[in-house]
Amino acid sequence: MVRVRCDRSESQSDGATVWYADWIGGPSLAKIENCQWESIAGDMRVTAFVTGEADTYFSIPAYCNHRGRRVRGYITSTDGNLVFRHCYF
Repeated sequence: MVRVRCDRSESQSDGATVWYADWIGGPSLAKIENCQWESIAGDMRVTAFVTGEADTYFSIPAYCNHRGRRVRGYITSTDGNLVFRHCYF
């Protein structure tokens, strides 16, 4: 599923594992395992895959798989941790 490689990882304080791809220009976010899905009620955890470059300062386009469906959304920062939020369109 991942289109870019995952070279190194770091752990967040909420238990998620953030994976980066090391390029000549510096590290780029590739995926987040055990990422908190913030816009869903409850404490749902998913693996969020980055799909492209950041479109704004606050969000990076991403998707996750939930019950066999691909859910589009974005990754953003909340309380110092990266979280996934889905889009309604």
